[in-house]
Amino acid sequence: MRFVLAIISFVIGVVLVGLGVGQRTVFAPPSSTVASTTTTGDAPVTVIPGRTLVANAGHQRVRVSGGTGTAFAAYGRTADVMAWVGKARHNTIRYDAETTSLRDRVSGTQRHVPSPKGSDLWYGEYEGHTLDFTVDLPADTALVIVSNGSDPAPAHLSVTWPRDTATPLVGPLMTAGGFFVALGIALYIWAIIHQRRLRGPRRRSGGTRPPRARVSRRRAVAAGAQVPPRPRRGRRMVAVVPVVALTTLALAGCSSEYWPHGTSGTPTPTPTVTATAGPAAAAEPTAATLPQIRRIVARVAAVAAQADSSRNATTAAERFTGSALDLRKANYTIRGSDTDVDAPPTIPSSGISVALPQQTDTWPRSVFVVLTGSQQQKDVAPQALTLVQASPRAQYKVEYDVSLEADAKLPSVAPVTTGAAQLSPDVKLLTLPPGQVASAYADILANDTASQYADVFSSEGDELRQKIGKSYKDQKAKSLSSTAKIAYSSEVPSADSSIALATNGAGALVSTSLDEIEKVTPTQSGATLNTEGAVKALSKVGSSTKGISATYGVQVLFSVPPVGSKAKIELLGFTQGLIAASEVQ
Repeated sequence: MRFVLAIISFVIGVVLVGLGVGQRTVFAPPSSTVASTTTTGDAPVTVIPGRTLVANAGHQRVRVSGGTGTAFAAYGRTADVMAWVGKARHNTIRYDAETTSLRDRVSGTQRHVPSPKGSDLWYGEYEGHTLDFTVDLPADTALVIVSNGSDPAPAHLSVTWPRDTATPLVGPLMTAGGFFVALGIALYIWAIIHQRRLRGPRRRSGGTRPPRARVSRRRAVAAGAQVPPRPRRGRRMVAVVPVVALTTLALAGCSSEYWPHGTSGTPTPTPTVTATAGPAAAAEPTAATLPQIRRIVARVAAVAAQADSSRNATTAAERFTGSALDLRKANYTIRGSDTDVDAPPTIPSSGISVALPQQTDTWPRSVFVVLTGSQQQKDVAPQALTLVQASPRAQYKVEYDVSLEADAKLPSVAPVTTGAAQLSPDVKLLTLPPGQVASAYADILANDTASQYADVFSSEGDELRQKIGKSYKDQKAKSLSSTAKIAYSSEVPSADSSIALATNGAGALVSTSLDEIEKVTPTQSGATLNTEGAVKALSKVGSSTKGISATYGVQVLFSVPPVGSKAKIELLGFTQGLIAASEVQ
Protein backbone atom coordinates (compact mmCIF):
# COMPACT_ATOMS: atom_id res chain seq x y z
CA MET A 1 0.00 0.00 0.00
CA ARG A 2 2.87 2.32 0.76
CA PHE A 3 4.25 1.84 -2.76
CA VAL A 4 0.83 2.65 -4.22
CA LEU A 5 0.60 5.86 -2.20
CA ALA A 6 4.11 6.81 -3.25
CA ILE A 7 3.32 6.28 -6.92
CA ILE A 8 0.04 8.20 -6.68
CA SER A 9 1.73 11.12 -4.90
CA PHE A 10 4.58 11.17 -7.40
CA VAL A 11 2.20 11.11 -10.40
CA ILE A 12 0.11 13.93 -8.91
CA GLY A 13 3.27 15.97 -8.37
CA VAL A 14 4.51 15.42 -11.93
CA VAL A 15 1.11 16.38 -13.35
CA LEU A 16 0.97 19.57 -11.28
CA VAL A 17 4.52 20.53 -12.27
CA GLY A 18 3.67 19.84 -15.90
CA LEU A 19 0.60 22.05 -15.68
CA GLY A 20 2.72 24.79 -14.12
CA VAL A 21 5.27 24.58 -16.94
CA GLY A 22 2.44 24.54 -19.45
CA GLN A 23 1.13 27.83 -18.08
CA ARG A 24 4.33 29.49 -19.32
CA THR A 25 4.57 27.58 -22.60
CA VAL A 26 1.67 26.03 -24.49
CA PHE A 27 -1.00 27.71 -22.36
CA ALA A 28 0.76 31.09 -22.13
CA PRO A 29 -1.40 34.11 -23.12
CA PRO A 30 -0.33 36.32 -26.08
CA SER A 31 2.04 39.12 -25.13
CA SER A 32 0.21 41.89 -27.01
CA THR A 33 -3.03 43.00 -28.64
CA VAL A 34 -2.72 44.17 -32.24
CA ALA A 35 -5.39 46.12 -34.10
CA SER A 36 -4.93 47.31 -37.66
CA THR A 37 -6.76 48.77 -40.62
CA THR A 38 -6.21 49.91 -44.20
CA THR A 39 -7.99 53.08 -45.20
CA THR A 40 -9.37 53.29 -48.71
CA GLY A 41 -10.47 56.93 -49.00
CA ASP A 42 -8.67 59.97 -50.37
CA ALA A 43 -8.58 61.97 -47.12
CA PRO A 44 -5.22 63.76 -46.70
CA VAL A 45 -5.37 63.49 -42.90
CA THR A 46 -5.85 60.62 -40.46
CA VAL A 47 -6.65 61.20 -36.79
CA ILE A 48 -6.34 58.58 -34.05
CA PRO A 49 -8.25 59.98 -31.07
CA GLY A 50 -7.21 59.44 -27.48
CA ARG A 51 -10.16 57.15 -26.78
CA THR A 52 -8.78 54.79 -29.41
CA LEU A 53 -5.24 54.96 -28.08
CA VAL A 54 -6.37 54.05 -24.54
CA ALA A 55 -8.80 51.35 -25.64
CA ASN A 56 -6.39 48.89 -24.01
CA ALA A 57 -4.08 49.46 -21.06
CA GLY A 58 -0.40 50.13 -21.48
CA HIS A 59 1.77 52.01 -23.93
CA GLN A 60 0.91 52.16 -27.62
CA ARG A 61 3.14 51.06 -30.46
CA VAL A 62 2.01 52.73 -33.68
CA ARG A 63 3.01 51.61 -37.16
CA VAL A 64 2.26 53.72 -40.24
CA SER A 65 3.02 52.79 -43.84
CA GLY A 66 1.58 52.81 -47.32
CA GLY A 67 1.93 56.49 -48.17
CA THR A 68 3.04 57.91 -51.50
CA GLY A 69 6.03 59.64 -49.96
CA THR A 70 7.24 60.75 -46.57
CA ALA A 71 4.82 60.11 -43.75
CA PHE A 72 4.45 62.53 -40.87
CA ALA A 73 2.82 61.91 -37.49
CA ALA A 74 2.46 64.17 -34.49
CA TYR A 75 0.56 64.08 -31.24
CA GLY A 76 -0.94 66.83 -29.13
CA ARG A 77 -3.95 67.71 -27.09
CA THR A 78 -7.10 66.44 -28.79
CA ALA A 79 -8.73 69.86 -28.95
CA ASP A 80 -5.59 71.33 -30.56
CA VAL A 81 -5.31 68.50 -33.08
CA MET A 82 -8.95 68.81 -34.14
CA ALA A 83 -8.63 72.60 -34.34
CA TRP A 84 -5.63 72.18 -36.65
CA VAL A 85 -7.52 69.65 -38.80
CA GLY A 86 -10.50 72.01 -39.01
CA LYS A 87 -12.70 71.31 -42.03
CA ALA A 88 -10.12 69.15 -43.78
CA ARG A 89 -11.27 65.76 -45.03
CA HIS A 90 -9.91 63.22 -42.55
CA ASN A 91 -10.17 59.63 -41.38
CA THR A 92 -11.09 59.18 -37.73
CA ILE A 93 -9.85 55.83 -36.41
CA ARG A 94 -11.80 53.96 -33.74
CA TYR A 95 -11.20 50.65 -31.99
CA ASP A 96 -13.59 47.71 -32.39
CA ALA A 97 -13.24 45.54 -29.28
CA GLU A 98 -15.35 42.67 -30.68
CA THR A 99 -13.14 42.11 -33.69
CA THR A 100 -9.93 43.55 -32.20
CA SER A 101 -9.49 45.79 -35.22
CA LEU A 102 -9.48 49.44 -36.20
CA ARG A 103 -12.29 51.08 -38.13
CA ASP A 104 -12.23 54.43 -39.92
CA ARG A 105 -14.86 57.08 -40.52
CA VAL A 106 -14.41 59.87 -43.08
CA SER A 107 -15.57 63.44 -42.51
CA GLY A 108 -14.69 66.96 -43.65
CA THR A 109 -14.57 68.54 -47.08
CA GLN A 110 -11.27 70.34 -47.69
CA ARG A 111 -8.82 68.16 -49.61
CA HIS A 112 -5.62 70.02 -48.81
CA VAL A 113 -3.83 70.95 -45.59
CA PRO A 114 -0.56 72.80 -45.00
CA SER A 115 2.45 70.94 -43.70
CA PRO A 116 2.07 70.24 -39.98
CA LYS A 117 5.81 69.80 -39.55
CA GLY A 118 7.23 71.98 -36.81
CA SER A 119 3.88 73.23 -35.55
CA ASP A 120 4.01 74.69 -32.04
CA LEU A 121 0.90 72.69 -31.13
CA TRP A 122 2.58 69.30 -31.07
CA TYR A 123 4.02 67.54 -28.05
CA GLY A 124 6.12 65.32 -30.32
CA GLU A 125 6.43 64.43 -34.00
CA TYR A 126 7.82 61.69 -36.27
CA GLU A 127 8.79 61.65 -39.93
CA GLY A 128 9.89 58.94 -42.37
CA HIS A 129 8.80 56.74 -45.25
CA THR A 130 7.38 54.28 -42.74
CA LEU A 131 6.82 55.07 -39.07
CA ASP A 132 7.18 52.76 -36.10
CA PHE A 133 7.19 54.43 -32.70
CA THR A 134 6.02 53.77 -29.16
CA VAL A 135 4.19 56.33 -27.04
CA ASP A 136 2.24 56.34 -23.79
CA LEU A 137 -0.49 58.89 -24.41
CA PRO A 138 -3.41 59.76 -22.16
CA ALA A 139 -7.01 60.00 -23.30
CA ASP A 140 -6.94 63.76 -23.90
CA THR A 141 -4.33 63.51 -26.66
CA ALA A 142 -4.62 62.48 -30.29
CA LEU A 143 -2.39 61.50 -33.19
CA VAL A 144 -2.52 63.26 -36.56
CA ILE A 145 -1.02 61.59 -39.63
CA VAL A 146 -0.48 63.14 -43.07
CA SER A 147 1.52 62.52 -46.20
CA ASN A 148 2.21 65.74 -48.10
CA GLY A 149 -1.07 67.50 -47.37
CA SER A 150 -2.61 66.80 -50.78
CA ASP A 151 -2.20 63.06 -51.35
CA PRO A 152 -4.15 60.55 -49.24
CA ALA A 153 -2.72 59.91 -45.81
CA PRO A 154 -0.75 56.65 -45.35
CA ALA A 155 -3.24 53.80 -45.61
CA HIS A 156 -1.82 51.07 -43.38
CA LEU A 157 -2.16 51.66 -39.65
CA SER A 158 -1.75 49.40 -36.66
CA VAL A 159 -1.70 49.94 -32.92
CA THR A 160 -0.18 47.38 -30.55
CA TRP A 161 -0.81 47.26 -26.82
CA PRO A 162 1.03 44.99 -24.33
CA ARG A 163 -1.13 42.37 -22.64
CA ASP A 164 -1.04 41.01 -19.13
CA THR A 165 1.19 37.93 -19.39
CA ALA A 166 1.06 37.12 -15.70
CA THR A 167 0.24 33.45 -14.95
CA PRO A 168 -0.73 33.46 -11.26
CA LEU A 169 -1.31 29.65 -11.17
CA VAL A 170 2.30 28.80 -11.99
CA GLY A 171 3.53 29.42 -8.47
CA PRO A 172 0.84 27.38 -6.68
CA LEU A 173 1.01 24.55 -9.24
CA MET A 174 4.79 24.26 -9.13
CA THR A 175 4.85 24.45 -5.36
CA ALA A 176 2.10 21.86 -4.94
CA GLY A 177 3.72 19.69 -7.59
CA GLY A 178 7.08 19.87 -5.84
CA PHE A 179 5.45 18.98 -2.56
CA PHE A 180 3.73 15.88 -3.99
CA VAL A 181 6.89 14.77 -5.79
CA ALA A 182 8.85 15.11 -2.56
CA LEU A 183 6.06 13.30 -0.67
CA GLY A 184 6.04 10.49 -3.22
CA ILE A 185 9.80 10.04 -2.87
CA ALA A 186 9.50 10.05 0.90
CA LEU A 187 6.72 7.46 0.81
CA TYR A 188 8.73 5.33 -1.57
CA ILE A 189 11.77 5.38 0.77
CA TRP A 190 9.54 4.64 3.74
CA ALA A 191 8.04 1.64 1.91
CA ILE A 192 11.50 0.25 1.07
CA ILE A 193 12.68 0.60 4.66
CA HIS A 194 9.54 -1.02 5.94
CA GLN A 195 9.90 -3.92 3.48
CA ARG A 196 13.52 -4.56 4.52
CA ARG A 197 12.60 -4.65 8.15
CA LEU A 198 10.04 -7.35 7.42
CA ARG A 199 12.86 -9.47 5.92
CA GLY A 200 14.73 -9.79 9.28
CA PRO A 201 16.03 -13.20 10.80
CA ARG A 202 13.36 -15.84 11.59
CA ARG A 203 13.55 -18.92 13.90
CA ARG A 204 13.92 -22.24 12.08
CA SER A 205 11.76 -25.17 13.22
CA GLY A 206 14.14 -28.11 12.62
CA GLY A 207 17.01 -29.55 10.62
CA THR A 208 20.50 -30.65 11.49
CA ARG A 209 22.30 -27.54 10.33
CA PRO A 210 23.92 -25.83 13.29
CA PRO A 211 23.35 -22.15 13.75
CA ARG A 212 25.86 -19.84 12.11
CA ALA A 213 28.33 -18.40 14.51
CA ARG A 214 28.42 -14.65 14.40
CA VAL A 215 31.26 -12.67 15.78
CA SER A 216 30.29 -9.40 17.24
CA ARG A 217 31.70 -6.27 15.61
CA ARG A 218 33.25 -5.23 18.88
CA ARG A 219 35.19 -8.54 19.24
CA ALA A 220 36.29 -8.41 15.63
CA VAL A 221 37.63 -4.93 16.06
CA ALA A 222 39.42 -5.98 19.26
CA ALA A 223 41.05 -8.88 17.43
CA GLY A 224 42.45 -6.47 14.81
CA ALA A 225 40.19 -7.54 11.98
CA GLN A 226 38.96 -5.02 9.44
CA VAL A 227 35.22 -4.67 9.59
CA PRO A 228 33.43 -2.71 6.84
CA PRO A 229 31.13 0.01 8.12
CA ARG A 230 27.44 -0.62 8.14
CA PRO A 231 25.65 0.81 5.16
CA ARG A 232 23.44 3.82 5.94
CA ARG A 233 20.24 2.92 4.24
CA GLY A 234 17.99 5.53 2.85
CA ARG A 235 20.18 8.64 3.49
CA ARG A 236 21.15 9.07 -0.14
CA MET A 237 17.56 8.92 -1.23
CA VAL A 238 16.40 11.15 1.58
CA ALA A 239 18.85 13.85 0.40
CA VAL A 240 17.02 13.98 -2.90
CA VAL A 241 13.87 15.24 -1.22
CA PRO A 242 15.05 18.73 -0.21
CA VAL A 243 16.92 19.15 -3.53
CA VAL A 244 13.78 18.49 -5.56
CA ALA A 245 11.66 20.62 -3.28
CA LEU A 246 14.06 23.58 -3.30
CA THR A 247 14.49 23.43 -7.08
CA THR A 248 10.74 23.44 -7.60
CA LEU A 249 10.21 26.30 -5.18
CA ALA A 250 13.01 28.30 -6.84
CA LEU A 251 11.41 27.86 -10.25
CA ALA A 252 7.97 28.71 -8.93
CA GLY A 253 8.98 31.74 -6.89
CA CYS A 254 11.41 33.51 -9.22
CA SER A 255 8.81 36.08 -10.33
CA SER A 256 5.82 37.69 -8.66
CA GLU A 257 3.79 37.29 -11.85
CA TYR A 258 3.71 33.54 -11.17
CA TRP A 259 1.55 34.09 -8.12
CA PRO A 260 -1.93 35.49 -7.59
CA HIS A 261 -2.02 39.32 -7.56
CA GLY A 262 1.38 39.56 -9.27
CA THR A 263 1.99 43.02 -10.74
CA SER A 264 5.35 42.97 -12.49
CA GLY A 265 3.89 41.76 -15.77
CA THR A 266 0.78 43.93 -15.71
CA PRO A 267 0.83 47.00 -17.93
CA THR A 268 0.33 50.23 -16.05
CA PRO A 269 -3.02 51.80 -16.99
CA THR A 270 -2.64 54.91 -19.13
CA PRO A 271 -3.31 58.03 -17.03
CA THR A 272 -6.21 60.22 -18.03
CA VAL A 273 -7.32 63.66 -17.05
CA THR A 274 -10.56 62.30 -15.58
CA ALA A 275 -8.55 60.16 -13.18
CA THR A 276 -7.69 63.26 -11.16
CA ALA A 277 -10.30 64.46 -8.75
CA GLY A 278 -10.74 67.87 -7.22
CA PRO A 279 -10.44 71.41 -8.56
CA ALA A 280 -7.37 70.64 -10.68
CA ALA A 281 -9.41 68.27 -12.84
CA ALA A 282 -11.82 71.07 -13.73
CA ALA A 283 -9.11 73.66 -14.44
CA GLU A 284 -9.08 75.21 -17.88
CA PRO A 285 -6.33 73.93 -20.20
CA THR A 286 -3.30 76.09 -20.79
CA ALA A 287 -2.13 77.45 -24.12
CA ALA A 288 1.12 75.45 -23.95
CA THR A 289 3.05 73.11 -21.69
CA LEU A 290 6.55 73.83 -20.41
CA PRO A 291 8.24 71.49 -22.95
CA GLN A 292 6.29 73.24 -25.71
CA ILE A 293 7.29 76.67 -24.42
CA ARG A 294 10.95 75.65 -24.30
CA ARG A 295 10.74 74.42 -27.88
CA ILE A 296 8.94 77.57 -29.01
CA VAL A 297 11.54 79.82 -27.37
CA ALA A 298 14.39 77.89 -28.97
CA ARG A 299 12.76 78.26 -32.39
CA VAL A 300 12.15 81.97 -31.87
CA ALA A 301 15.76 82.50 -30.78
CA ALA A 302 17.05 80.65 -33.84
CA VAL A 303 14.93 82.71 -36.24
CA ALA A 304 15.89 85.95 -34.45
CA ALA A 305 19.60 85.15 -34.66
CA GLN A 306 19.35 84.32 -38.35
CA ALA A 307 17.25 87.37 -39.21
CA ASP A 308 19.36 89.80 -37.15
CA SER A 309 22.56 88.51 -38.70
CA SER A 310 21.33 88.71 -42.29
CA ARG A 311 19.05 91.73 -41.71
CA ASN A 312 16.24 89.80 -43.35
CA ALA A 313 12.82 91.18 -42.42
CA THR A 314 11.02 88.32 -44.18
CA THR A 315 12.77 85.80 -41.97
CA ALA A 316 11.99 87.89 -38.89
CA ALA A 317 8.30 87.93 -39.83
CA GLU A 318 8.20 84.15 -39.33
CA ARG A 319 8.41 84.64 -35.57
CA PHE A 320 7.76 88.36 -34.92
CA THR A 321 4.71 90.55 -35.35
CA GLY A 322 3.32 93.93 -34.31
CA SER A 323 5.61 96.31 -32.43
CA ALA A 324 8.41 93.76 -32.10
CA LEU A 325 8.52 93.24 -35.87
CA ASP A 326 8.33 96.98 -36.64
CA LEU A 327 11.41 97.62 -34.50
CA ARG A 328 13.41 94.87 -36.19
CA LYS A 329 12.45 95.95 -39.71
CA ALA A 330 13.58 99.48 -39.02
CA ASN A 331 16.78 98.27 -37.37
CA TYR A 332 17.68 96.15 -40.41
CA THR A 333 17.20 99.13 -42.73
CA ILE A 334 19.24 101.44 -40.51
CA ARG A 335 22.09 98.95 -40.12
CA GLY A 336 22.19 98.57 -43.89
CA SER A 337 23.36 102.21 -44.10
CA ASP A 338 25.03 102.68 -40.73
CA THR A 339 27.07 99.75 -39.45
CA ASP A 340 27.67 101.48 -36.13
CA VAL A 341 24.06 100.91 -35.09
CA ASP A 342 23.62 97.96 -32.74
CA ALA A 343 21.45 94.96 -33.57
CA PRO A 344 18.34 94.30 -31.47
CA PRO A 345 18.93 92.64 -28.08
CA THR A 346 19.82 88.96 -28.35
CA ILE A 347 17.01 86.57 -27.45
CA PRO A 348 18.40 83.72 -25.31
CA SER A 349 17.51 80.24 -26.52
CA SER A 350 17.24 78.86 -22.98
CA GLY A 351 17.16 79.90 -19.37
CA ILE A 352 13.40 80.33 -18.88
CA SER A 353 12.88 81.77 -15.40
CA VAL A 354 9.17 82.55 -15.80
CA ALA A 355 6.68 80.80 -18.07
CA LEU A 356 3.05 81.90 -17.91
CA PRO A 357 0.70 80.49 -20.56
CA GLN A 358 -2.83 81.73 -20.96
CA GLN A 359 -5.66 79.56 -19.67
CA THR A 360 -7.57 78.85 -22.87
CA ASP A 361 -8.47 76.29 -25.50
CA THR A 362 -9.37 78.86 -28.15
CA TRP A 363 -7.49 81.32 -30.37
CA PRO A 364 -5.77 83.72 -30.36
CA ARG A 365 -3.78 82.56 -27.34
CA SER A 366 -0.75 84.04 -25.60
CA VAL A 367 2.29 83.02 -23.55
CA PHE A 368 4.52 85.22 -21.40
CA VAL A 369 8.13 84.19 -20.70
CA VAL A 370 11.16 85.71 -19.05
CA LEU A 371 14.53 84.57 -20.42
CA THR A 372 17.73 84.98 -18.43
CA GLY A 373 20.00 82.99 -20.75
CA SER A 374 22.36 80.13 -20.00
CA GLN A 375 25.59 80.18 -18.02
CA GLN A 376 27.43 81.00 -21.26
CA GLN A 377 25.11 83.97 -21.92
CA LYS A 378 25.75 86.02 -18.77
CA ASP A 379 26.18 89.20 -20.82
CA VAL A 380 22.69 88.88 -22.32
CA ALA A 381 20.08 91.13 -20.72
CA PRO A 382 16.98 89.35 -19.37
CA GLN A 383 14.22 89.48 -21.95
CA ALA A 384 10.46 89.36 -21.37
CA LEU A 385 8.62 88.03 -24.40
CA THR A 386 4.89 88.08 -24.99
CA LEU A 387 4.06 85.58 -27.69
CA VAL A 388 0.76 85.22 -29.53
CA GLN A 389 -0.59 82.38 -31.66
CA ALA A 390 -3.26 83.80 -33.93
CA SER A 391 -4.80 80.53 -35.13
CA PRO A 392 -4.30 76.74 -34.82
CA ARG A 393 -2.19 76.55 -37.98
CA ALA A 394 -0.10 79.63 -37.14
CA GLN A 395 3.13 79.68 -35.16
CA TYR A 396 3.69 81.60 -31.96
CA LYS A 397 5.08 85.05 -32.75
CA VAL A 398 6.70 87.62 -30.50
CA GLU A 399 4.45 90.66 -30.24
CA TYR A 400 6.37 92.35 -27.42
CA ASP A 401 10.11 91.97 -26.75
CA VAL A 402 11.07 93.90 -23.63
CA SER A 403 14.41 94.23 -21.86
CA LEU A 404 13.79 94.07 -18.12
CA GLU A 405 14.96 96.81 -15.79
CA ALA A 406 18.00 95.89 -13.69
CA ASP A 407 16.04 95.95 -10.42
CA ALA A 408 12.70 94.82 -11.78
CA LYS A 409 10.70 92.58 -9.44
CA LEU A 410 8.01 90.60 -11.17
CA PRO A 411 4.88 89.81 -9.16
CA SER A 412 4.15 86.23 -8.19
CA VAL A 413 2.47 84.26 -10.97
CA ALA A 414 0.79 80.87 -11.25
CA PRO A 415 2.82 77.78 -12.22
CA VAL A 416 3.03 76.85 -15.85
CA THR A 417 0.72 73.87 -15.36
CA THR A 418 -2.04 76.19 -14.14
CA GLY A 419 -1.53 79.22 -16.35
CA ALA A 420 -3.30 82.55 -16.04
CA ALA A 421 -6.47 84.13 -17.33
CA GLN A 422 -6.05 86.83 -19.96
CA LEU A 423 -7.96 89.91 -18.89
CA SER A 424 -10.02 91.96 -21.31
CA PRO A 425 -8.72 95.45 -22.19
CA ASP A 426 -11.62 97.14 -20.39
CA VAL A 427 -11.67 95.02 -17.22
CA LYS A 428 -12.42 97.13 -14.12
CA LEU A 429 -10.60 94.92 -11.61
CA LEU A 430 -7.25 96.77 -11.92
CA THR A 431 -5.99 100.22 -11.00
CA LEU A 432 -6.30 101.05 -14.68
CA PRO A 433 -7.94 98.95 -17.39
CA PRO A 434 -5.18 97.31 -19.49
CA GLY A 435 -6.35 99.14 -22.60
CA GLN A 436 -5.73 102.54 -20.93
CA VAL A 437 -2.27 101.87 -19.49
CA ALA A 438 -0.36 102.89 -22.65
CA SER A 439 -2.20 106.20 -23.10
CA ALA A 440 -1.85 107.01 -19.40
CA TYR A 441 1.89 106.37 -19.48
CA ALA A 442 2.22 108.47 -22.64
CA ASP A 443 0.74 111.34 -20.62
CA ILE A 444 3.38 110.66 -17.92
CA LEU A 445 6.16 110.91 -20.53
CA ALA A 446 4.75 114.19 -21.77
CA ASN A 447 3.91 115.90 -18.47
CA ASP A 448 5.76 113.96 -15.75
CA THR A 449 4.57 115.12 -12.31
CA ALA A 450 1.96 117.39 -13.87
CA SER A 451 0.19 114.42 -15.43
CA GLN A 452 -3.21 113.42 -14.08
CA TYR A 453 -1.78 109.91 -13.71
CA ALA A 454 1.29 110.95 -11.72
CA ASP A 455 -0.04 109.31 -8.55
CA VAL A 456 -0.94 106.09 -10.38
CA PHE A 457 2.52 105.24 -11.75
CA SER A 458 5.63 104.70 -9.65
CA SER A 459 8.58 106.86 -10.65
CA GLU A 460 11.16 104.86 -8.69
CA GLY A 461 13.54 103.01 -11.01
CA ASP A 462 11.74 104.26 -14.14
CA GLU A 463 14.67 104.73 -16.52
CA LEU A 464 12.40 105.30 -19.51
CA ARG A 465 11.24 108.64 -18.06
CA GLN A 466 14.85 109.78 -17.90
CA LYS A 467 15.51 108.56 -21.42
CA ILE A 468 12.52 110.01 -23.32
CA GLY A 469 10.47 111.78 -20.66
CA LYS A 470 9.61 115.45 -20.21
CA SER A 471 13.07 116.52 -19.03
CA TYR A 472 14.67 114.91 -22.08
CA LYS A 473 12.18 116.56 -24.40
CA ASP A 474 12.65 119.98 -22.88
CA GLN A 475 16.43 119.69 -23.08
CA LYS A 476 16.32 118.59 -26.71
CA ALA A 477 14.02 121.46 -27.62
CA LYS A 478 16.45 123.94 -26.08
CA SER A 479 19.39 122.46 -27.95
CA LEU A 480 17.89 123.27 -31.37
CA SER A 481 18.93 126.38 -33.24
CA SER A 482 16.59 129.31 -33.58
CA THR A 483 15.82 128.27 -37.15
CA ALA A 484 14.07 125.04 -36.09
CA LYS A 485 11.46 123.94 -33.63
CA ILE A 486 10.38 120.53 -32.36
CA ALA A 487 6.93 119.20 -31.46
CA TYR A 488 6.17 116.02 -29.57
CA SER A 489 3.14 113.79 -29.75
CA SER A 490 2.14 110.25 -28.89
CA GLU A 491 0.14 107.60 -30.67
CA VAL A 492 -1.29 104.59 -28.90
CA PRO A 493 -2.41 101.48 -30.77
CA SER A 494 -5.90 100.18 -30.22
CA ALA A 495 -6.76 99.05 -26.71
CA ASP A 496 -7.13 95.48 -27.96
CA SER A 497 -3.40 95.31 -28.66
CA SER A 498 -2.60 95.29 -24.92
CA ILE A 499 -2.13 91.83 -23.41
CA ALA A 500 -2.85 91.43 -19.70
CA LEU A 501 -2.27 88.15 -17.83
CA ALA A 502 -3.50 87.82 -14.27
CA THR A 503 -1.02 87.44 -11.39
CA ASN A 504 -1.45 85.72 -8.04
CA GLY A 505 -2.16 88.96 -6.20
CA ALA A 506 -5.24 89.76 -8.32
CA GLY A 507 -3.13 92.16 -10.38
CA ALA A 508 -1.83 91.72 -13.92
CA LEU A 509 1.23 91.80 -16.14
CA VAL A 510 0.38 94.18 -18.97
CA SER A 511 2.37 94.19 -22.20
CA THR A 512 1.62 97.13 -24.45
CA SER A 513 3.22 99.74 -26.70
CA LEU A 514 3.07 103.36 -27.75
CA ASP A 515 4.69 105.55 -30.42
CA GLU A 516 6.58 108.72 -29.55
CA ILE A 517 6.70 111.15 -32.49
CA GLU A 518 9.21 113.97 -32.89
CA LYS A 519 8.56 116.49 -35.64
CA VAL A 520 11.28 119.05 -36.39
CA THR A 521 10.33 121.87 -38.72
CA PRO A 522 12.12 125.09 -39.82
CA THR A 523 10.99 128.37 -38.27
CA GLN A 524 12.19 130.53 -41.15
CA SER A 525 11.35 130.34 -44.81
CA GLY A 526 14.14 128.74 -46.80
CA ALA A 527 15.86 127.27 -43.76
CA THR A 528 17.26 123.78 -44.30
CA LEU A 529 17.27 120.99 -41.78
CA ASN A 530 20.00 118.35 -42.01
CA THR A 531 19.47 114.80 -40.87
CA GLU A 532 22.00 112.37 -39.47
CA GLY A 533 22.42 108.93 -38.00
CA ALA A 534 19.50 106.56 -37.84
CA VAL A 535 16.98 109.18 -38.97
CA LYS A 536 18.97 109.82 -42.13
CA ALA A 537 19.41 106.10 -42.80
CA LEU A 538 15.71 105.33 -42.38
CA SER A 539 14.23 108.40 -44.06
CA LYS A 540 16.72 108.43 -46.96
CA VAL A 541 16.65 112.25 -46.67
CA GLY A 542 19.87 114.16 -46.10
CA SER A 543 18.32 117.61 -45.77
CA SER A 544 14.87 119.15 -45.99
CA THR A 545 13.25 122.56 -46.07
CA LYS A 546 9.91 121.11 -44.94
CA GLY A 547 10.94 119.25 -41.83
CA ILE A 548 11.57 115.71 -40.60
CA SER A 549 9.25 113.42 -38.67
CA ALA A 550 10.70 110.55 -36.60
CA THR A 551 8.62 107.90 -34.86
CA TYR A 552 10.05 105.91 -31.97
CA GLY A 553 8.32 102.67 -31.04
CA VAL A 554 8.21 101.92 -27.33
CA GLN A 555 7.34 98.45 -26.01
CA VAL A 556 6.63 98.42 -22.30
CA LEU A 557 5.82 95.89 -19.57
CA PHE A 558 3.93 96.97 -16.45
CA SER A 559 2.88 95.37 -13.20
CA VAL A 560 -0.63 96.69 -12.55
CA PRO A 561 -2.06 96.17 -9.03
CA PRO A 562 -5.72 95.38 -8.35
CA VAL A 563 -8.28 98.09 -7.88
CA GLY A 564 -8.31 99.45 -4.34
CA SER A 565 -4.65 98.64 -3.76
CA LYS A 566 -2.30 101.27 -2.39
CA ALA A 567 0.48 100.00 -4.66
CA LYS A 568 1.30 101.87 -7.87
CA ILE A 569 1.76 100.70 -11.42
CA GLU A 570 5.42 99.79 -11.91
CA LEU A 571 7.42 99.78 -15.13
CA LEU A 572 9.24 96.43 -15.30
CA GLY A 573 11.00 96.86 -18.62
CA PHE A 574 11.00 98.52 -22.02
CA THR A 575 12.49 98.43 -25.50
CA GLN A 576 12.64 101.65 -27.47
CA GLY A 577 13.89 102.45 -30.95
CA LEU A 578 13.31 104.33 -34.17
CA ILE A 579 10.72 102.63 -36.36
CA ALA A 580 9.90 105.29 -38.97
CA ALA A 581 11.31 108.53 -40.37
CA SER A 582 10.22 110.68 -43.28
CA GLU A 583 10.11 114.22 -44.63
CA VAL A 584 7.18 116.28 -43.45
CA GLN A 585 4.66 116.67 -46.26
